[in-house]
Order: sequence, then C-alpha cells, then structure tokens
Amino acid sequence: MKRYCDACRHYCDEAAMFCPTCGQYTMATEVERIAPEGDVIYPLSHYQLSYKDTYLYVMNKFMDTDGRASRREFLQFLLLWHVCMVGLLAFFYAITAIFQTGPYLIGLGGFLTAILCLVSLLPLGSLCVRRLHDTGRGSMSLLLFLIPFVGPLILLALLCQKGQPQDNQYGGALQHIVIDKRLASIMKVSPSSSSLTTRVLIVVLVSIVCIFGFSLRTMGPENEVFPSGWFTNAIVGEGSEEAARASVQGYFDAVNNKDYDKAFTYVMNRVRANPVEKQKWLIAMQQGTKVDMVTLDVARLSRSGSLKRIVFEADLQTTKVGEGMVEAKPMKRYISLIEENGAWYIEGFYKHLPDDDN
Repeated sequence: MKRYCDACRHYCDEAAMFCPTCGQYTMATEVERIAPEGDVIYPLSHYQLSYKDTYLYVMNKFMDTDGRASRREFLQFLLLWHVCMVGLLAFFYAITAIFQTGPYLIGLGGFLTAILCLVSLLPLGSLCVRRLHDTGRGSMSLLLFLIPFVGPLILLALLCQKGQPQDNQYGGALQHIVIDKRLASIMKVSPSSSSLTTRVLIVVLVSIVCIFGFSLRTMGPENEVFPSGWFTNAIVGEGSEEAARASVQGYFDAVNNKDYDKAFTYVMNRVRANPVEKQKWLIAMQQGTKVDMVTLDVARLSRSGSLKRIVFEADLQTTKVGEGMVEAKPMKRYISLIEENGAWYIEGFYKHLPDDDN
C-alpha cells in the first residue's frame, strides 16, 4: 500500500500523510512497490496474468477472500482446471481401453482426480468469493449453488458477469493492465496470455472430452454404454459379456434341441473331464423341461489374476408338456461362467448368488 499525491503525481510511503515534495495531502492507493525502473507495480489482481501465473496466483490465495478478482482471472483458472481434471481422467480411461488393464487404472485415475479436486476446492471457493466482490455481491451468493439444477447455473452466470468499473465496498476498481515483455521482466512473471492461447486450450479441452467419450464407447458393447457395458469390459475384457451371453444362449438352445453333446461344449472343462460330474449334468439335461431366457443381466464381475468370472441373473421361463396341457412357470437362476483359453464356459447354476470362493 502506498500514498499518492495528485498535485505532483508522486507516490509516497504509507506513513506520509503529506507529500514530501509539494506538501499536499496524499491519498492511500493500492500499490505493491515502485520498481527501480520507475514503474508502479500494483497487486497482481490488477494485471492480465498468463494462464500459468493465474493458476499459481489463485492457488497461493487459497484462504484469501478479501479484495476482488476479474472475470478473466476466474475464466482462465476455470478453463485450466477443467483441462487438468478431465485430461487426467481421459488419460487413465484411454490407457485402460488400449491395453485392457482392468479397473485398476480407472480406480487410480478417479482417486487422483478426487484428491486434486479436494485440494483445489478451497482456492476455487476463495476465487468465487473475490469474483462476486468484483460484481458488488457478497459471499452469501454462493448459497445459490445449493438450489437443485438451476442454482449452479445462476451462480455461474453471476460469476461470469462484468465487474464494476468503480470502487466498491470490497476494494478498488481493477485496472486490467496488460503485461508486456518489459513489464514481465520487471515483475518476474510471464507476459499476458493471448486470445490464441485461449483458443488452443479450448480445442485441447474439446479433444480431451472426445478422447474420454471414445474410450468409454470403446470399452462398452455396441448397444450398451453405461453402467454395465464399459464397466464389464474394463474388468473382464472387451467383448467378454457378449461372448458369455452367447455361451448361455447356445447352451439352452442345445439342451432344448436335445443335442447334449453340443450343450457340453458350453460347460467348463472340469465338468467334461469328470465322468461323475458329467453324468449328473446329463441326467439334469434329460429330465429338464424346455427353458427360454426372458432376461439375462450381469449380477457380479470378478477378476483374480488370470481368472475371470461373470455371474448372470437370469429370468427363465420353463415349459412342461403334460397330458393335454402345457405348464409354464417362471424361474430365477444365477448362472456363473468363467473364462478358459479365451472362451467362456458355464461353471454352474445356482438358486442364490454364489460367492467367488464357490
């Protein structure tokens, strides 16, 4: 803080109530320092900072809600924040989609993004308060965020309004000084970012969102994106759910057609290699009624090392032909399948959801 003399246009020390040159009364003004080159250096909030300096400036003022913040400062920080957060998530999703690494990288990306969001929450809140001050509003306007649906949109509109050009109760009017190379060397900061930089960052953000969406779509089946589609493929591999569904459908089709040899091709190798187990399955097939699948939904996914398992919850319709009548009954079963040598085989049918240890 300095004091300014209107008569001789000199800046004085904060304690000088009267100008030491002409003796006129001085006014307090917001000035950081006087550079050796003679330039008056104002607080950084008065300058059009670069994206890098804006981000560092906002993070350093994480507990400071005093004063005002320009619309440029708010929008630059918000744009760079979205580029970082969405870019981090898109990176982990893209790596998962390319290398089929399972849900581990997605979980790591979500964890890191959550940590960074929490770290930047306080600086962003302080910036919003200072931005509201620049428009003449108090911090209570932040409570608009609590209104469902429309509240955040109204608050964003207020934060994007042009600041008051005159002094208000929260501080002096911001000057929006452009930092050229000479001034940047004096202040030890980067020159003001150009509009080209903003356009490039917007293009980068749009590209990141496209990569993120494409990664989600790649991990999901063609007709199912969320929630089971991409999540299933992330855990057990791309195309696994469709292959497992085809094995279940093929099994029931073979049993209904009494083609038991073909039905056994959909059963896991351990059953086919054990004569006792195979005989039990064969008796169950021969004594069973016609079964039609009504719905087949994923109930559980698991992956332990190379062992992958999908458990379906199946709504079935059994049809039994009697003496002059046809009896149809609904039935629910859990069908467990495991992957062996790249193919999916039925492990068993259960009345209740089985544990992974079974």
